[in-house]
Amino acid sequence: MTSFGIMQSSFMHEQNYIERIAQEGSSLGYSIYRFLPDQIPLNNISGLTYDRSLQSWKKATFPVPNFIYDRCFYPASKKDKQSPFVHWLKNQTNATFLGYGLPGKWIIYKYLKTDPLLRRHLPKTLKLQYHTSSRALTDWFKNNHTLIMKPIFGSQGNGLIHITKTSQKISLQINHKGNVTHHTYDTTSSFLQFVNRILYQHDYMAQQMLTLLDEKQRPFDRRVVLKKSANSTWIELGRAMRVGKEQSFVSNLHSGGSIEHDDQVAVPSQLLLAADEKITQLASYIANLLEKKFPPLFELGLDFGIDQSGKVWLLEANSKPGHQVIPTHINYPSLLFEYCGSLLNEKEGVKKI
Repeated sequence: MTSFGIMQSSFMHEQNYIERIAQEGSSLGYSIYRFLPDQIPLNNISGLTYDRSLQSWKKATFPVPNFIYDRCFYPASKKDKQSPFVHWLKNQTNATFLGYGLPGKWIIYKYLKTDPLLRRHLPKTLKLQYHTSSRALTDWFKNNHTLIMKPIFGSQGNGLIHITKTSQKISLQINHKGNVTHHTYDTTSSFLQFVNRILYQHDYMAQQMLTLLDEKQRPFDRRVVLKKSANSTWIELGRAMRVGKEQSFVSNLHSGGSIEHDDQVAVPSQLLLAADEKITQLASYIANLLEKKFPPLFELGLDFGIDQSGKVWLLEANSKPGHQVIPTHINYPSLLFEYCGSLLNEKEGVKKI
């Protein structure tokens, strides 16, 4: 029996989604397992196994699964994101990962910036270094009054910092799981000391703050979810507006944002229509570009901003997207196992040659 393992940073994450995968996979004859990445590399893994008859999970030890679906969300720290256990799974076992995932935001940005087409759709960005951040930010504020600081290894909007500088003060809004705290610095030196304290613990980059607000002054972006099909082409499964709260600067769902129908967002319909045409062109182009540089990939969430002139900006590429924007009539878990089936067929074909 073919085995399918789901690697998670916590068994509390994505419980409904994981349950759907287990039900679908077990009905197709797969043995379904869940496990955490903080283990010692051994032939038997500790975790949970799905009991189809009871429709529940129970503790188990099991061999390395044939397929591994990595849904871990790692914290934004400077530590190596790949534990010895994960490295062992990828390099010293016969497990097939559906995708290895993408590196940090800065590496992705540098790579995409080399493409002439995408360069026009990327916000101005620089990596902040502990020893040179003071000079870099001082130079930045000579021509700009706002910026956003992003953790290079962050996710779900956590750790985003919105910064506004006036002649009298520097104001900060810091997002953590939807809770926004406000700080004010009266001098540039005290602000720069704050930045260096953060950089001592986490890797950050500074990015141009775009005006991505609807007519109700709510932040919004266009999330597009793509998946690699059985014949290894990228297909779009869904797109939707993610809208943040008024007075907020983030639209992430985990930070208080919500998915809204297009006609609920205060954006001119013609502007949105034109932007969507451009997004359709860019989404598959970006997916193929990333796959060429960072294989293997399996699914992608691309976040696009649309400014008030209608220009489209790529804000982020995520290799472990949520699936809330996928229409309910699409049985996404079944697509996972269709892809596994295609990979099995490829392996059998290789053996027969």
